[in-house]
Amino acid sequence: MSSTLTESGTATEAQHGIRPPTRMHHNNFYASDLEATRHFYEDIAGLPLRTFWIEPVPEGQGSEFIGHAFFALADGGFMAFMNYSEAAVQATMVGTEQPASVHVALKVDDKQQQEIRKRVEADGYEHFYIDHGVLRSLYVFDPNRLLVEFAVDPDGYEEMYRLETGRAHEMMRRYIAGDHTPTTPAKS
Repeated sequence: MSSTLTESGTATEAQHGIRPPTRMHHNNFYASDLEATRHFYEDIAGLPLRTFWIEPVPEGQGSEFIGHAFFALADGGFMAFMNYSEAAVQATMVGTEQPASVHVALKVDDKQQQEIRKRVEADGYEHFYIDHGVLRSLYVFDPNRLLVEFAVDPDGYEEMYRLETGRAHEMMRRYIAGDHTPTTPAKS
């Protein structure tokens, strides 16, 4: 079946009354070398390092902390790269089949996320929810086992990212140097 755009937005919206996500929120990958990754995306590709967060890792994952580098796209989306604080754990993530934490994230609003969650639960898709403090995420495995995140930004997120821009390089240098003090904004 072919899809065509309609004046109201998309074939999906016209046919099923379902609003699609507004844009890509972020793509998330592992980085074996954060500085080399920063150089390529910021200096070569022109995507500014907008923020760098250090987050505690849930117990049992073999590492205490994970660094998240977010490189900004023009539409407000990001290319994101993770790096575990423990080199031995990080080495198992790069150059192997991607673990479930490598995922595609789509920006949605609260209402869209709630509607998606209802449909996911009704159809029995495997899913889970995480409030990261910096965004609220519904994660769903598609039929191909690709993890898709439906992400809701908090109120005032634009200002939060703007403020983080000024300290992103400092936070990344700290993390690389071994300072893994969490910097993720407090969960509300």
